[in-house]
Amino acid sequence: MDVLAHVLYGATMCSRTGLAGGRMGAGRKWFADRTVWAAALFGLLPDALSMGLPFLLFWRGGMQGHFFHDFGGEALVHYRYAHSLLVALTASGLLYLWRKPLFLPSLAWPLHLLMDAFTHGTPGKFHTTLLYPLSLWSMDGLSWWRHPWLVAAYWLALPTLWLVLHVWRRHPVTRGL
Repeated sequence: MDVLAHVLYGATMCSRTGLAGGRMGAGRKWFADRTVWAAALFGLLPDALSMGLPFLLFWRGGMQGHFFHDFGGEALVHYRYAHSLLVALTASGLLYLWRKPLFLPSLAWPLHLLMDAFTHGTPGKFHTTLLYPLSLWSMDGLSWWRHPWLVAAYWLALPTLWLVLHVWRRHPVTRGL
């Protein structure tokens, strides 16, 4: 998936204002909720760590060539660690023990990886090795950059999620029969 989609899905699914907040998140102003911004950052984190820094070094170093085509070596190791479900869940677990308010937003990182597993095809260097460094196994997903309908589908799903969340929160809670 593209980076902006990861940011928005992270904020939508892993914040108190978003879906994870349940009906209690209805009264919150999304722009004032710190968990929205933290979840957005955690949704961005795997790509920022694995491609942002190497791209800046590539660009500032005046290197020649095409960044994604020439992407490999040590940069690919960073990509695999940043896109490892084991690393992400360990980080979330440590945040649960250390800073509990960041635990829920930190789940945007594993969400990013699970979405990438389905939207990054193999073979190729950008397949998501969820169990790295223990294994190089990856799912055989669809490459979003080769299938425009997939991009349209995940972008249409996002406002649908927002609409469902809005309607669900406005529906009164009934107790008993």
